[in-house]
Amino acid sequence: MLKEIKNTSISINGRRAKGIGTSLIRSVFRLSIFGFIVLNSAYAQNNEYDKAISKFTGDRKYDIELPGSMDGVLAPEFEGTTLGGKPIRLSKLKGKVVVLNFWFIACVPCRLEITPLNTVVQQFKGKDVVFLSIAREKESDLKKHLESTSFLFQTIADPNSAIGNKTFHLFGYPTTLVIDKTGKIRYYALGGKINEEAVHKELQHKLVPVISNYLNKD
Repeated sequence: MLKEIKNTSISINGRRAKGIGTSLIRSVFRLSIFGFIVLNSAYAQNNEYDKAISKFTGDRKYDIELPGSMDGVLAPEFEGTTLGGKPIRLSKLKGKVVVLNFWFIACVPCRLEITPLNTVVQQFKGKDVVFLSIAREKESDLKKHLESTSFLFQTIADPNSAIGNKTFHLFGYPTTLVIDKTGKIRYYALGGKINEEAVHKELQHKLVPVISNYLNKD
C-alpha cells in the first residue's frame, strides 16, 4: 500500500507532485506519536497526584497540611481561560513558580484572603511568579463581583469545579498551593483564618518564604 501511494502523483498549481502520499503519512504518524506522548505524560502526572492525595481521607484530610505531606508531588495538569481571555495550561508555565488559590464568592474566609494575597502579589512584582485564582463561580458572576473587589491574581471561572474538585479533589475552601518551576507541589494550605490580620501573618510567615525559596532554585 505504501509503495502504491509513493508512486502516485497529483497536480499542485499545474505541476505534478510525486510521493506526497508518503510525506503525508509520515507527518500524520509523527503527530499521532506526539499526541500519544503528551496524553500519556498528563495521565501519569495526574495519576501521581491522585495516589498522593488519596491517603488523606476522613479525619485525616487535614494532615495534608503537615510539612512534607505533598512535597514533591507533581501537580495535576489543568487548563482554562482567564477572565481576560488568556489561555492557561499548567505544563506551559514550567520555569515559573505558580501560586494557585481556590475560592468562591460566598466563602467568607476566602474573601478575607484577598487583600493579604494582593500584598503577596505586589511583593513579587516583576518576578517569575504566576498568581492564579480558580473560582467556583460563573464567569458573569465573577466579573460583577470583581468590579468592586480588586484581586490581583489572574482568575479562571470554574463553575462546575472541573479543576477544583475533579482535578485537584479539594477538601475545602480556600485552598492555596505553590508549584515550583518543575511542576511539583511545594506548599499546600487548606482553610482560612478569622480576620485579615491573621491571614496576613500566616501568608508572610509560611507562603512568602516558600515562594522566595523556589523562585531562587532552577
